[in-house]
Amino acid sequence: MSFMDFKLTSFCVILALPFLSCIGEDYVDDFVEPTIRINNPITGIQISDSHPYSATYLNNIGQPEDVKVTWSTSNASIVTIDDQGVATAIAEGEATISATILIDGSTLTAEDSITISSDPVENSEESNGDGTIATTSAYALEGTFTLRADKGNLNLSFNSDYKASSSLPGLYLYLSNNPNSVNGALEVGAVTVFEGAHTYIIEDVGLNEYQYLLYWCKPFNVKVGEGLIN
Repeated sequence: MSFMDFKLTSFCVILALPFLSCIGEDYVDDFVEPTIRINNPITGIQISDSHPYSATYLNNIGQPEDVKVTWSTSNASIVTIDDQGVATAIAEGEATISATILIDGSTLTAEDSITISSDPVENSEESNGDGTIATTSAYALEGTFTLRADKGNLNLSFNSDYKASSSLPGLYLYLSNNPNSVNGALEVGAVTVFEGAHTYIIEDVGLNEYQYLLYWCKPFNVKVGEGLIN
C-alpha cells in the first residue's frame, strides 16, 4: 500500500466515525402483533341517522391487508349494523359496535361505544393525540408532540422541548404502524428543524391511520428515534 493509499483509507475511516453508532443500531426484527382498527369512530348517532364505519387490518409487519370484517352491535334494538359496516340508529340508549376478523385461527376485535339520541349528535371533525419522542441511538433526540386531525388532514406539532442532533446524517421523519420499519410507512419529509416548536401539515391522513412517529437515518436505513401516538 502506498503512502497516498494509506492517507486516503485513514481519511475515510475518520469520516465514517460519527456515523458508526447510527449504523451499529440497525433493526432486523420487524414483527408486530396483528391488529384491527376502526378508522372512523364516533360519539353517537341521532335516531334514524346512519354512519358508514370502516376498519383496517394490520398484519404482523404493520401492513394493511384486505380481509373480511364482520360487523356486530351489542344491542340491535338501539342500533343496527349491516355487513358493509353501516350503522343505523333505532332508539335512544348506548351500544357498542364491533369489527371482528378471524385470521390464522385467532379472533381480533375493535370496538366503538356510542350513544343513540333523539337530539342531533355532534361528532367533531377534529380529534387529537399526543406522545413523546425518544432517541434509540447515540444521538440526542427528545421532545413531546401533539396531533390534531382536521377534515382529512393531520397537524403534527412539536413542542418547545423538542431537540434533535444536527449531526444526524440524512434524518427523515415517518409515520408508521411498525416501530422497527419504514416499509410501507408514510414519509413526512427530511428533518430541517433541530430545536424548538414547529409544525408539519400532512394532507389526506387521519389520526387513526398510524401508530408511531419514526426518525430514520435514511442513508444507512436505520432507526434513530421513535414516538408512540396516544
